[in-house]
Amino acid sequence: MKVHYLFTLSVLILIFAVQSCTDGFQDLNTNPHASPDLDPGVQMATVMLDLSGSREELWRYDLGIASPKVQHLGGSWWTQHGGQYRIVERSHWYSMWEVQYPREIKNIVDVVERTRGVEEHHNTHQAARILKVYIFSRLTDMYGDIPYSAAGKGFYEQVFQPWYDRQEDIYADFFVELEDAVAQLDPTKSDVSGDLFFFGDVEKWKRFGNSMRMRLGFRIIKVDPAESQRQVAAAIQGGVMQSNDDIAMMHHSNFSFGAGENRGNGRSQVFRASDNAEGYRLVSTLVDYLEETEDPRLTRYGGTYLGIASGTYGQDITEYVRIGLTPGAMWWNEWADYGNVEDDEGNWIAYLPHGFKHMMPSRYVSELDAPFFHFTYAETELYLAEAVARGWIAGDAESHFQNASLASFGHVGMYPGAPAITQEEIDAFFAANPFPALAQDQIRFINEQHWVNFFLNGVEAYSNYRRSGYPELQHFTGVEWYSPGAPEMPRRLLYPEREAVLNAENYQEAVGRIGGRNDWLVRVWWDVP
Repeated sequence: MKVHYLFTLSVLILIFAVQSCTDGFQDLNTNPHASPDLDPGVQMATVMLDLSGSREELWRYDLGIASPKVQHLGGSWWTQHGGQYRIVERSHWYSMWEVQYPREIKNIVDVVERTRGVEEHHNTHQAARILKVYIFSRLTDMYGDIPYSAAGKGFYEQVFQPWYDRQEDIYADFFVELEDAVAQLDPTKSDVSGDLFFFGDVEKWKRFGNSMRMRLGFRIIKVDPAESQRQVAAAIQGGVMQSNDDIAMMHHSNFSFGAGENRGNGRSQVFRASDNAEGYRLVSTLVDYLEETEDPRLTRYGGTYLGIASGTYGQDITEYVRIGLTPGAMWWNEWADYGNVEDDEGNWIAYLPHGFKHMMPSRYVSELDAPFFHFTYAETELYLAEAVARGWIAGDAESHFQNASLASFGHVGMYPGAPAITQEEIDAFFAANPFPALAQDQIRFINEQHWVNFFLNGVEAYSNYRRSGYPELQHFTGVEWYSPGAPEMPRRLLYPEREAVLNAENYQEAVGRIGGRNDWLVRVWWDVP
């Protein structure tokens, strides 16, 4: 499998995406126009590209809700949703559901069903099962109880109003599916078809499946500690990611946003939507933490520039000015020019107006061909560090933390044009961050590092924050004329209103389990105080 597969499949991918567009609920579960002979590899590639290459819903549920909630990003109009706990546009809270069920879920369920028992697609079938768990895990972590076992089965089982499975049952099936799919993967058989993550490498799919099992095992640590430990230990025993070569990432291409276009990085397309990075700024919670810990990722994640003109970034003055935006603020709040910028010797560098004084997403992460990291080796090493800190496995937690840091420093260097992190920067970081001696302090520090590592992956940052409680975020109480829309951070996304009409009986049953209201303050099953 070669990288140029992105280009050779593009036409087929776009055609299938158009065919997948639907209006009625029954259409979400059937695809009467799809060819029964369609190569499942085309569908696999489509799903992988859409997960991080489809701008519009990423703009809403991730950049507008999840990332602002965890105080990575703010400033843009739509970040009021997550940064201020407000509902400015309800459809944004539904966007993940209303896009991924008729698109990713329909396609991946179809791949799983059509490749079942087909020898030439044996490994594609197993990889599709792992990818299906990955997609559903993000949905259930964001919404709670969701259609799972019957979702996307309209064509196969004539279930057009799927019931909402309990999250506890969904997770139990995740572990079964991951264990079996990993065991069934066979390197002696054909490669995974349409694989844009690992380009057909079966061993990497095994490590991804086990690493996913470890992530989900940690997710349930508060609600079922014994099962959490069992799943984490089994995942480690099975073999998890071993280096940055194992990262599950999408290699995007230099394509601007367009209808049906999924080859460019969708988040970068948002940042490139205007010459103001669409108003996005790094929040002070993140900037200050990275400054205090002398973390070199700060200047790769964000930058301070003297404007942007037609996509070209102005003078880079990040060396002199690194300011984060107040949590919950819009980029126009707390208005005042920074003024004259001088170097350490008092030499004048530039005059910095208010509009560009806060760090924005760097030009590196904003490149259209920037990769998107679904699951990193750094994340894996942080879980191993926590497993040691909790006494679940033997080993040295500090060594795993160091491995995680070096891995994260390495993969941020994969952003186009990003300068490699130097040995001097690495030494300064480790000197400034001695590993804590006490287990609870280790767990806090490890999960703060997860938060840093998850930059631009708001969904995972939000989920890990809810399961761990770290970092300690600043509660939004108001800024200038903006006030909070809820007394505390919302703990889940809202079910779409159309569900109350098109799937009324199952919707009402699911809502009944969370107190009778579609309440965003209700915690999902694993999110225990």
